[in-house]
Amino acid sequence: MAWSFKLASEAFPYHQEMWDDLNRANGNHLLLDSMFLGPLLRHFGNSHTLLGVCNDKRNPGMVLIEKTKFGFWQTFQPSQAPLGPLVLGNHEGVLDQIERLLHDLPGFALAFSVTQQDPDSTPFNVQENGKVKFLNYITTSKITLEGMFEEYWKRRGRNLRQNLAKQRRRLEEAGTKMNLLVTRDSRGVAECLREYGRLEEAGWKGISGTAVGAESQQGRFYKEVFENFCQRNEGVIYQLTLNGRVVASDLCLERGKVMIVLKTTYDETLEKFSPSFLMRYEIIKTLFEEGHIAVLEFYGRVQDWHRKWTDELRPMFHVDFYRNSWIPRVRLIIKLIHIKKC
Repeated sequence: MAWSFKLASEAFPYHQEMWDDLNRANGNHLLLDSMFLGPLLRHFGNSHTLLGVCNDKRNPGMVLIEKTKFGFWQTFQPSQAPLGPLVLGNHEGVLDQIERLLHDLPGFALAFSVTQQDPDSTPFNVQENGKVKFLNYITTSKITLEGMFEEYWKRRGRNLRQNLAKQRRRLEEAGTKMNLLVTRDSRGVAECLREYGRLEEAGWKGISGTAVGAESQQGRFYKEVFENFCQRNEGVIYQLTLNGRVVASDLCLERGKVMIVLKTTYDETLEKFSPSFLMRYEIIKTLFEEGHIAVLEFYGRVQDWHRKWTDELRPMFHVDFYRNSWIPRVRLIIKLIHIKKC
């Protein structure tokens, strides 16, 4: 079951059908779809990003991978990707597959890190040993949409419920009209992203240079992703407007009964009105009423505001696979020596 490795930018378009077949057979995760990973490669990949392919009938697998330093490799992981891009066809034989991958990588590979794994969807339900090490990544969150919205809302904290009721009264007293706009048509994506970029560029992300500007690398990536997924009825962009002006926005993907919030932003000059919370309330209420989404995923690092909306938290993790058991021990010794010198 040998692995072969090719320049990902050239090889992935020719192998994306196989990639999607493997993904569909193993959970069909939205964020491991070629329609997401293809744009990710085009906008953030480079000449060092490789596509690994194993055509073994019993143990097929594919991975997007990069060398981090001599002998060490990891999954291709730009910040725009919540999950490490790897699909394996046989979850019973993952250790053998990864061991083979380590031996087949170009040069002499000492270790391979599979980054940002979700315990709800990872193939790596294996035990840690001398050659397999797990590392904590972040705690993430989701909302399971069960029962009625009123029941869900009663379980939320009193401060959240009172704050939103107060903000809604203030808006009503001021005669401000609030609407939740929903865009699923690919022809509306560009304008939605221009509005999204306007909000981010006016806030702290604009100052730090990380905003999703319409003409930025990130902006072009998200435009391609959402136009692709909207054409397949799997993309949705929410916008909250006050008197017709967009003040908050969520960029979401959905498949089956799962919706993923990829990006969220709001007008920071209106923070006293809690525009992002008002939008979140309207979105969740709408999803409960429509009934077709069972899980709302956030995937980002849990922040205080997530905890106001959900108690469902879980840890994400990285998995390090080593060629030999002595390698992690030597790495630990070197790390301890470095710490002692500092």
